[in-house]
Amino acid sequence: MKNVNQNQFPHLKIIKHYIKDLSFENPQSVLAKKSEIRNSSVEVDLNLLYNSYDDQFFGVTLRYNCKSSIKTKKSNLFLLEIDYLGIFSVNNKNQFKEDVLTKEGARLIFPFARSIIANISQNGGGMPIMLDNISFDLERINP
Repeated sequence: MKNVNQNQFPHLKIIKHYIKDLSFENPQSVLAKKSEIRNSSVEVDLNLLYNSYDDQFFGVTLRYNCKSSIKTKKSNLFLLEIDYLGIFSVNNKNQFKEDVLTKEGARLIFPFARSIIANISQNGGGMPIMLDNISFDLERINP
């Protein structure tokens, strides 16, 4: 028999969220041609890191790295690295798997990190990085 009062997904409360580490480098030359910039390659890497603090609290770090380089030269247009940390509380943390808590935490802090990434890249003189929404693979059960 299934317990109908048991939550399938955690209900998290954000305690705080902030930039843990940020680096933006824009070494592009003012003489860079528009055609070189348009033909640049972009490498993106997104990782999620989980940290358990006690029975009720945990943290999720969203680590985003983006590098753009000119294909014809071995020079970078820009490099952006950010670690964005969210601290959460949840009742009955041991009831949920670590990957479920990680994905749900990332889902809550991703919009803040996305906004910071867009602002830093645009105001840093590079091409603005406008990230799409990301599905963190939580399959919600519809009643």
